[in-house]
Amino acid sequence: MVLPIVNATVMSILNATLGKQEVQESNLSLFGRRYGKVHGYVSILVCIFGVISNILNAIVLTRRHMTTPTNYIMTALAVADCLKMLTYPVYAIYSFFYKQDGLDANHSQGWMYYMVVQNIFNTTCHNMAMWLTVSLAVFRYIFVCHHGIVNRLCSLQRALLTIKIIVIANAIVCIPDIFLYRVVKPTDFGLNISGYVIANSRLVVKHNFYKTFNYWFFAVIMKVVPCILLTLLSAIVILAMHQASKRRVRLLQQTRPSDHNVNRKHNRTTWMLVSVVLFSVITEMPHGILIMVSGLNKDFHIEVYSKLGDIKDLLLLLNSSLNFVLYSIMSKKFRDTFKKLFVVNSMCHKHNETGRHNVCVISTNTEVTTL
Repeated sequence: MVLPIVNATVMSILNATLGKQEVQESNLSLFGRRYGKVHGYVSILVCIFGVISNILNAIVLTRRHMTTPTNYIMTALAVADCLKMLTYPVYAIYSFFYKQDGLDANHSQGWMYYMVVQNIFNTTCHNMAMWLTVSLAVFRYIFVCHHGIVNRLCSLQRALLTIKIIVIANAIVCIPDIFLYRVVKPTDFGLNISGYVIANSRLVVKHNFYKTFNYWFFAVIMKVVPCILLTLLSAIVILAMHQASKRRVRLLQQTRPSDHNVNRKHNRTTWMLVSVVLFSVITEMPHGILIMVSGLNKDFHIEVYSKLGDIKDLLLLLNSSLNFVLYSIMSKKFRDTFKKLFVVNSMCHKHNETGRHNVCVISTNTEVTTL
């Protein structure tokens, strides 16, 4: 998440040192600079909300009566999003408050290593979250469009296996990132700047194809392809729901009222998951497109992509933090479970402390339904 900003910072150091300054500041650059003044505050608030909300997601979704294959994947997604946002406030505090003097900030060697490790960690968690979202869409596609094989393909064991494969595969795929960069002194390049910067590793310098392949792999395979899959699956699910709705209207008089209630619950769940998927596409697709264009046009990377680093980070943070809001708005079962866990229990605890009630009994729904 942070590496494009790191690269932009290093390039700015080199350009400023070599006297390459823009004659006139563009509107995009002006917008990026003005937003950059408040990005530290905004990003930290979003991260705090996101960490807390994803912890709440995991707590609610792991209740016994919430145990479903879909909820397993949603819990893993909450964990990945939470881990992704845990390290960003450290970067924001350092960059926007502690080292506000910017380019000649005399960054320590330890901080530069932290930036490299944070990038690898965030990239791994981010890719896990993306492919977990894809698996979520695939499970819902099977449920809506191939209901006859749901029990065989979308069992709890298959969900756990899917999570394990995604976690292990992404951890392995991100290993090449370790060999992309190294921490060096600017004096190694003949520059009279104190502190340390991040530069290409000796492997990249010797074999430039290594970085090019890595760049396009993560820009296309790990960014754009998941977005395309999510868009297609969402479109198919929405179309299938629309067709099913027409069929239900024709068969309305032939079914029992209880069947209508079950169908409405499944529809609400499907719309909730489609909303999660589409929100992910909206925040991820522009970033993937910007990376692709930047790879084809270096001027675009300098003039556009580097100016939108903070905005890009904000969109990714929002994508990782707003699932709790979507679940709360669109899932009655999630809301009810949350209330029983955190509202009713809190009220009972207060009543017991005041001696008004010696025992507080809370009924929970133990019925396992498909979510």
